[in-house]
Amino acid sequence: MDALSIDRAHVCGLSLGGVIAIAMQTAAPSRCASLIIADSFATHPDGPGIYDRSVAASRIIGMRALAEARSGALLGSAASDELRAQVIETMASIDPPAYRLGAAAVWLADQRDRAESIHAPTLILVGDEDGITPPALSIELGMLIGCSKIEIIGGAGHLSNAEQPESFNSCVDRFLSDME
Repeated sequence: MDALSIDRAHVCGLSLGGVIAIAMQTAAPSRCASLIIADSFATHPDGPGIYDRSVAASRIIGMRALAEARSGALLGSAASDELRAQVIETMASIDPPAYRLGAAAVWLADQRDRAESIHAPTLILVGDEDGITPPALSIELGMLIGCSKIEIIGGAGHLSNAEQPESFNSCVDRFLSDME
């Protein structure tokens, strides 16, 4: 933001990006006009187990096989074959050490205290078919963030922005319009 001379912004993050958005708001609350946290959480009840399984799989079977195995869990039932192929290709191309760092950052995160300290207007979005970070985790996050609004996106899994872009963008547009 400094490099772009942006003093304040509406910050949006999905999954690990949501974890980052919460951390960013805690580190620099005056820089965040609002938060949009999609398909994320403050802490995941099976985070350490998911982390262990993900890291082991990235080492044992490799990123392509992991991507192929995970695509079904990442995407909801309405996801196109084209989106599924794109998700597999994108995930398969992740550098394994970078994947493991990201897995630690997301699955081992416990940001309940940070979430409780958020006072910026916050929109929480989640796909109704998100099996990775189920709606219940978004509801828990919303209870921690007093100034939040939750929207559940129908027909979407963990990648709600890619699976239901019109619904996702409509929710974001309404939220940002209310900020003006």
